[in-house]
Amino acid sequence: MNPRDTALLDRAFAEADKAEWLWTAPNPRVGALALCKGHVVGFGFHQRFAEAHAEEAALRDAGAIEEGGSIPGMVDEIIVSLEPCSARGGAKKRRPCLDWLLEAGVKRVVIGAMDPDPRHQGAAVDKLRAAGMEVICANAQQRFEDQNPAFMAALQNAQRPWILLKWAASLDGRTAAANGVSQWITGSTAREEVHELRAIGHGVMAGKATVAMDNPQLTARDSEGNCKTELARVLVGASECVNPDSALLANDCPRIWIEAEGQQLPNWITSADHLIHAPRNANGQLDLVAAMASLKSDFQINRLLVEGGAQLHGSLLAAGLADAIIRYEAPLLMGGGLGSVSGEGVDHPRDGWRLLAEERLQLGEDLRRAFLIQGAT
Repeated sequence: MNPRDTALLDRAFAEADKAEWLWTAPNPRVGALALCKGHVVGFGFHQRFAEAHAEEAALRDAGAIEEGGSIPGMVDEIIVSLEPCSARGGAKKRRPCLDWLLEAGVKRVVIGAMDPDPRHQGAAVDKLRAAGMEVICANAQQRFEDQNPAFMAALQNAQRPWILLKWAASLDGRTAAANGVSQWITGSTAREEVHELRAIGHGVMAGKATVAMDNPQLTARDSEGNCKTELARVLVGASECVNPDSALLANDCPRIWIEAEGQQLPNWITSADHLIHAPRNANGQLDLVAAMASLKSDFQINRLLVEGGAQLHGSLLAAGLADAIIRYEAPLLMGGGLGSVSGEGVDHPRDGWRLLAEERLQLGEDLRRAFLIQGAT
């Protein structure tokens, strides 16, 4: 690569650095530049899962996309840190970036790293070249992978959703008072972000205790309480805790029930609900490994937010099914009460789950801390 392309690619990687894995995973952090006649006319990075990818964002920033499609001639070159996506169908919520580039009449593309996913690696490069574009591929694979630990881990766990455990807690780690009351530990700003996190994903999960104690809706709602998206609610061992008046049944958002083999749903639950049977493990708990695979293969859930309770969090961690955690910490001491993770735990601190790649944000009086889980499998 010539020095000019190297410098531009550095700027594309700098754009990717603006993204947070908390909002993009299991998608990668990617940055792009749009050029016309040698001048940068647009910048873009992938900001949130299910929203515009970097190339689309750069084209929009350059004014090369209008309602309905791209405007040819406004951009002739794209610099992007990762090979453009080319996959279609399944749970994808965006059109392939490849289509945007072809439609915009781009003549030259500089790519930092090839797609690490073997199912798609090189596909976009071949199609761009077949369309007559000049394609330059840099040797920045390691740089991309170092920038994207969440994405690389998700590739290793492609048989199941990317799973984020979430809880709100007092400074002394309590998620509810001793009598089970948990609403509200954190303030409205933190709760608004939780609804944003729900809205960008495919599903939100809760276990039996959370459903019984909180009677949650598990929907993504705006400030006026209206549902923003049809989010799948995934309920683990919880069918016996609901009744026809439960908040979970108050709207038509999809419900997926994970129950023990042989367990049937109450006859008042609608036929539109879905049931996944899971065997019990040696401890009598539901074996969630196959159930998580079913969520991915049968229901196209790629990103799953788990909102409790402590037993479910512990089970997912113990089974190696959790990729990250997000904790909303209130400046509050509660004493007693309930913790965020339960189960057998570990025998020594060195055996605990190490957390890395922290993303931290002050939300009013509350502190949000998000971590990847080292070695998630």
